[in-house]
Amino acid sequence: MFEKMKWMVTISIFLIISTIFLFSQLAFAKGKWQIGPHYGSWSLGPIESMIEDLVEDALESEFQGLIEEYLEIIDPDWEYTPDIHFGSGGTNLGLEVRFYPGGEVGSFSIGLAVEKSELELTLDGSIRFELADGSYVQGSANTRLLLEPTSYHLSLRWDLMPSWRLHPYISFGAGIGSLNGVLTYDDVSVEAYDASTATTMTETYPPGQMDLADLLEEAGYQTIP
Repeated sequence: MFEKMKWMVTISIFLIISTIFLFSQLAFAKGKWQIGPHYGSWSLGPIESMIEDLVEDALESEFQGLIEEYLEIIDPDWEYTPDIHFGSGGTNLGLEVRFYPGGEVGSFSIGLAVEKSELELTLDGSIRFELADGSYVQGSANTRLLLEPTSYHLSLRWDLMPSWRLHPYISFGAGIGSLNGVLTYDDVSVEAYDASTATTMTETYPPGQMDLADLLEEAGYQTIP
């Protein structure tokens, strides 16, 4: 009995595999392949000023908290002067292979693309807190975040009016990419002046860099090795 069931299961698996293979061969024979490279550039230019405002507000809140916590100074009349500059840009190079099972007139297609991107964000400038008595704390730095991920994308697409030369389409997809990035910083300095004692303290920090994965883990985010 067991041998008979084993034989029937083997035949069933063979028939299923044969059917799938047959239909796939028919589909590939009828289908259409499409290979297309693409290149592009990007920038956050339209919203860079908005990002600068958000960074300035965040730094004001952060520095205010540090001054109140460590210097125990609360001055409602202090003056905050930020000078922040944010920049962005990058390129994207990709290659996509797309298959139309229905051939030339088919509207449905499956695509697989690989992309290599370079994304750069820069943030530099200075901030200054000045108290009513003339005391102040100011800091400055230049930072650069460079991301160079390689990503893979699988997409399902339905072309609307495929016979038209230019036509709309609906697409759904997902992708996965590597987390490659480095944060570099230089010209980091802090200066504090105490008007009551007329003393100035200056601290400078050497330039350095940090891997993006390490940076995220220090911030409390878990990354996949």
